[in-house]
Amino acid sequence: MVVDIDPRWVASVSLVSLRVGVLFLLAPFLAGLGRMVTIRVLLTLALSATFVSGAVALPAVRVDMGNLVAAAVAELVTGGVLAFGVFAAFGAFALAGKILDVQSGFGIGSVYDPVTRAGAPLFATLLDMGAVVMFFGMDAHHALMRGIAFSLQQVPPGTGLDAIPLDAVTRQFGLMFSLGVALMVPVLAVLLLVELGLAVVSRVLPQMNVIMVMVPAKGAAGLVVLALTVTTLEAPMAKVFASIFTYWERALA
Repeated sequence: MVVDIDPRWVASVSLVSLRVGVLFLLAPFLAGLGRMVTIRVLLTLALSATFVSGAVALPAVRVDMGNLVAAAVAELVTGGVLAFGVFAAFGAFALAGKILDVQSGFGIGSVYDPVTRAGAPLFATLLDMGAVVMFFGMDAHHALMRGIAFSLQQVPPGTGLDAIPLDAVTRQFGLMFSLGVALMVPVLAVLLLVELGLAVVSRVLPQMNVIMVMVPAKGAAGLVVLALTVTTLEAPMAKVFASIFTYWERALA
C-alpha cells in the first residue's frame, strides 16, 4: 500500500497548528492541561488537520525554507493576537474576583488552587472556575471552533496580518476592566453600604473596635450577596464571551 502525502497539506497543517497552539497555550480554560503536554500537542494537531481538510479553499503554501519560516512567524503573531482576546475576556473574571477579594477582606488570605498548585484568593478562584464551567456550559467552545475557522478564511495560513490591530487590542483591553466591574456591581454596592454603615457606627460608638467587626461583616456580606445574585450572572458572562468574537472580527477585518 502506497500512502501519498501532499507536502503542501502538511505545510498548511503545520502552520495552522502554530496558530491554534499559541491560542490554546494562552487560553485559561485549558489551564488544567498545563502539565499534559502530549494531550495538548495531539489536540492541536488533530484540530489543525481537521480545519485544513475541511476548508473550502485555502491558498497553497510554498514548500521552501525561507517562505515557511516567514509564514511560521506570521502564524505565531496571528495566534497571539487571537489569544489576547480570549485572555482578556477571562481576565475580566480575574479582575472582578480580585476587586471583591480586596473589598471584602479575603485578599489577606488565600486558598490552595489544585490546578496551578499555588495560593489564590477566594473570590478570584471561584470566578475563574465558574467562568470555565460557564464557557463550556454555554457552548462557547463551539463558537471558538467556528471563530478559528473564520480566522482561516480571513487570514489564510502563511499570509499573516497586514498590521497588528492596535485599536481592537486597546478596546478589548478596556473591556476587560469595564466588564470585570459590571460582573460584580451588586456585590460591590452592598459592600460599599456595609462600609458606610460601619463608618457611621464608628462615629456613634468611637470606643468600638470597628476593624475587628468590619472584616467578618464584609466577608459574610460578600459571600451572601454573591450566592443570591449568582443566577443573574448569565447575561454579563455571555457578554464577556461574546466580546472575544467581536474582537476577532475587528482584528481580522
